Amino acid sequence: MPEKHAGPVASEVGSSGVDPSEGGCEDETYQEYRARGENKTALIVPPLSDAELLLKNNLSSSTSSSTLPRPSAAQDLSSNGSNSDFWDSLRDQARSQLLSDSRRYTSAYRDLPPTSPTPDSQSTPAPPSTPARQSSRPFQTTRPSDSATASTDVDSACIPIVMAGHQPTLFHPGVWFKNYALDRIARDTGAHAINLVIDNDVAASRSIRVPVRDALGRVRYQTVSYDVGGAGIPFEQAKIRDLRQFDRFDAEVRRTIAPLVSDPSISRVWPHARAAIRRCEIAGCALAQARHALEGELGWETLEIPLGVAVRGWPFARFVMEIADQAEGFRQVYNDAADHYRAWHGIRSNAHPVPNLARDGDWFELPLWVYGNDNPVRRPVWARRIGNQLELSDRESSNSAAALVRLPADNRDAAAAVLADAASPEFKLRPRALVTTMFARLVLSDLFIHGIGGGKYDQLADRIICQFFQQRPPAFEVVSATVRLPGQDRDPSLPLKAEKLHRQIRDTRYHGEKWLLTRSGEQSPLVQRKKTLLDNMPPKGQRSEWHHEMDSLNSAIAAELETERQNLQASLQRLRLKQTEEQILASRELSFCLFPIEELTSAFEQMLQ
Repeated sequence: MPEKHAGPVASEVGSSGVDPSEGGCEDETYQEYRARGENKTALIVPPLSDAELLLKNNLSSSTSSSTLPRPSAAQDLSSNGSNSDFWDSLRDQARSQLLSDSRRYTSAYRDLPPTSPTPDSQSTPAPPSTPARQSSRPFQTTRPSDSATASTDVDSACIPIVMAGHQPTLFHPGVWFKNYALDRIARDTGAHAINLVIDNDVAASRSIRVPVRDALGRVRYQTVSYDVGGAGIPFEQAKIRDLRQFDRFDAEVRRTIAPLVSDPSISRVWPHARAAIRRCEIAGCALAQARHALEGELGWETLEIPLGVAVRGWPFARFVMEIADQAEGFRQVYNDAADHYRAWHGIRSNAHPVPNLARDGDWFELPLWVYGNDNPVRRPVWARRIGNQLELSDRESSNSAAALVRLPADNRDAAAAVLADAASPEFKLRPRALVTTMFARLVLSDLFIHGIGGGKYDQLADRIICQFFQQRPPAFEVVSATVRLPGQDRDPSLPLKAEKLHRQIRDTRYHGEKWLLTRSGEQSPLVQRKKTLLDNMPPKGQRSEWHHEMDSLNSAIAAELETERQNLQASLQRLRLKQTEEQILASRELSFCLFPIEELTSAFEQMLQ
């Protein structure tokens, strides 16, 4: 097992340096990504100027053979001829479905961006040498994808896809900046921009925290809710419970934040949310559609699609079969990668960053969830091979539709068709975190934009892509930002002032002679005696009485300085209170809907320059 290493931080690696975001398979290190501390600063790794090169390199890899040399003992990972042909065909079908479904979904609540985007005239166009996606032969399958024949322009289907994703929450401006960068990168490169709404994550909260100052002048957080309950189930299952609370959420937010912000963007977001909640009845769906509708008003030309929609149909089922049909081998690679990550970072918890996949006899746990409308709690999926069949089960709900799905074990295409047909309101098969990004990066997109957390953990996914799928991982971009409420920047001198006060308080206890000299201008008998003791320190081994008298003198001097010490402690308490207030008022984690919209868009544009 490797030892823990510090590794370089993102800012220490230049655009030409070797780092995991560049898609290598030989790197045994992990890059650290950290949010910038200064207000209105962004983390963009590699730099935005390199995004076009990343996309070009990813396209070059995907249109040529990106398959890595296979060890002689390695299994054949695909059942459809060459590995390169398999991935090309899977990508073609998946992207045809993705473009059709994302256009259909987005058009339900906002105008669509152009069908065939071209590079932004205000930016550098993509060079002629940048390869477009080439359509390959479609699969000869038992059940071809229904979306493959959808009305999607062939030219549009060959345009590259840039993708980002996040949970459907009222997230902080640093996350929203990623969506702004998605639009900009797509404009600069002439690509489709698609945001993936991660609606299979658990909806942990139905509220935001708003900074307030109470009647006593103290700053604290106040929780403002847009619904009640609902925690513990995925976003796509969390229906609205209190529509009246939802409808008045914006008014409560405006009233609460008014002393700090007079024109929060919640006023622009929430009319869209009210309309959306009456269409879909799902809180997460309404929040995502409202935010995306506002992006449309701001001129951001992106498509959007929930993960639950993106993984419907044959392409995702076929991707799952690459894993399920080799469940034992995948489990070994997955767990080895997670163990390597934990060892490198000195992490003791086996649950972080992802739990290892389990085995129980002939059952192997897969990195998938299953749930349904009647049983919306996420449950792990298990696989086992019985003769010429592959069985998938949650091993819990024996009377539910999710209890068992039997697939042919000798033909992954046919098995994928059966698995796709099994989908129903009670059988929703969803990927876990790493499989979500592997599917998005390997199949759905040509360049994926991560936030800080995704950038850290997807380096683990890179190891799995290399070792199991035998593919060179596509490069990804990491984008985040720090934006604080207007007028609420951090004071960098506060930590230094606190350190100085700590030191002064300690000095009144152990070096009080300095304070007595300052106060009286002349030496007191206590100070004179301490100086005499220090000048006449006895030899080592004969200092017992000397130490005893020195302790007594320090205590006596400290007692003389009780008033000074109390004043210093009061100053430190006031400073700590100020630091606590600053942590709240100047937090980078506050919801974007608390900020003036002009403040955010101006900061976003400034940070992308």
